[in-house]
Amino acid sequence: MASTSTGPNAAPGADVDDGRTPSDLVGAVVSGVLWKAATRVVAEVIRVVVLVTLVRLLTPADYGVAGMALVVSSFAGIFIDPALGAALVQRPTIDERDRSTVFWIAAGIGATLTVLGVAASGLVADFFGEPEVQELFVVTSLCFSVIALSVAPRALLTRKLAYRRLEIREMASIATGGTIAIAVALAGFGAWAIVSNFAAYCVVSTLLAWLMLDWRPRAVFSLDSARNLGGFSVRVFSANVLAWGNQSVDKVLVGRFLGAPALGAYSVAYNAMQMPVLLVSGTVHSALTPAYSRIQDDRVRLERVWLRSKRLSVALVAPALAALAVVAPDAVDVFFGDRWDEAVVPLQLLCLGGLAASLGAMNWSLLQACGEAGRLLRLMLLSSAVVWCAFAAGLPWGIVGIAAFYAAARWLLVVPTTWWTTTSVGFDFRATLRAGLEMVLLAALAGAVAFGAREAFVTMGAPAGARLVLVAGLFAVVYGALVRLLVPDVVREVRQMLLRRSRSRAVLPGELDSTAGSESAR
Repeated sequence: MASTSTGPNAAPGADVDDGRTPSDLVGAVVSGVLWKAATRVVAEVIRVVVLVTLVRLLTPADYGVAGMALVVSSFAGIFIDPALGAALVQRPTIDERDRSTVFWIAAGIGATLTVLGVAASGLVADFFGEPEVQELFVVTSLCFSVIALSVAPRALLTRKLAYRRLEIREMASIATGGTIAIAVALAGFGAWAIVSNFAAYCVVSTLLAWLMLDWRPRAVFSLDSARNLGGFSVRVFSANVLAWGNQSVDKVLVGRFLGAPALGAYSVAYNAMQMPVLLVSGTVHSALTPAYSRIQDDRVRLERVWLRSKRLSVALVAPALAALAVVAPDAVDVFFGDRWDEAVVPLQLLCLGGLAASLGAMNWSLLQACGEAGRLLRLMLLSSAVVWCAFAAGLPWGIVGIAAFYAAARWLLVVPTTWWTTTSVGFDFRATLRAGLEMVLLAALAGAVAFGAREAFVTMGAPAGARLVLVAGLFAVVYGALVRLLVPDVVREVRQMLLRRSRSRAVLPGELDSTAGSESAR
């Protein structure tokens, strides 16, 4: 491997990807969103089946011990790709030097983290006071080298808008990991079932990423490419570290101070809350971020597309979280069993916090796509300071206190984070705030009706299963009616996206019934 920025395989302009997308950018993106939506549904169904099965087979302590190993692994894992993959996606043009340099950097970091993780496994176990964590963390550390090998191919597939291949890879990996995890749990290996799920997912997803891409790295390493990509990636990587803290500091605190059973209950509640978020926001975020990058210079078009995609995202995730908050007592009883009752109140509170978080879910995509990595980092600093303080403040009241303070912190951040994002790119602050809040309000109204109905069913002595079905169904009917009555354009826009206007053209959110948008999409 040559440590140089010159050579026949790395000459400037050689094998250049100038960032041009398929002839129909809009069609490619909408196709990607639809593919992601369909496959995410399948993937999340698999996740739900695996989660429910494992929760039935394992104890809260099993979940907690595995969670201790995985939360530390997730922190180490963010160092595998210091946002160089994101830089490959965001840059207007890249060449072979950029691609191969990213691969070799990630591979080197992954190998280093594996060695460090194995060496530090005893310290991790001592920190949590659980000896079993050491062996679990050794296995998850071995996965660092495997994950590192997927950084470059995953970024290149994303850059190509190869959504179909990416989602097939995701589904296959989730299904394989889940199957192995259930088998391990049935064999009576407890926490190892959770870790085996993670390990199998890493191996299969990395293998498929390479099988689906015709590019292979060359013996090229460019310091110039590393510096150029690093200027963008360092800030995004720092924001990733802070984002990890927002998602994981609570679990570290619970595991360290409240013990494995409490962490198991909290983790199950958190994972249940995350399912609709990952299904909706994850789908839209991963499909539209590359497209935002391609139209970042057309701010009028970008604002229109971003506002509508934000509105559609909240319109889908908000009712899911609101409904889950209402039916949580019955859902936990029916799917998980009464030994997980401790997870009910935290789940409800986390859903309330998730409603607030959904209002800012698209901020990251916008700032990253526009190259505003510095502003993204400052936004995450603000968010992390508030959220981490909330975790610490809620700790004396256990997992309920942490969830309650988290929810309050998320709502406290809605206005300042929206203002910071919109002023950073010159978008309309009030329009942005309104785009999300109106959908959350409709979900809250439907939730209030469903909550009243559930209380009535409880008074009548209806069984938990019946309450779950009836209340969820009522929520869906009420929310659907409110949306059709008060914001019918959302329904119309979804329908037009699904049907498209013709075989050759598709529409992005925000470009419906717009001549200017239609022309710019051609």
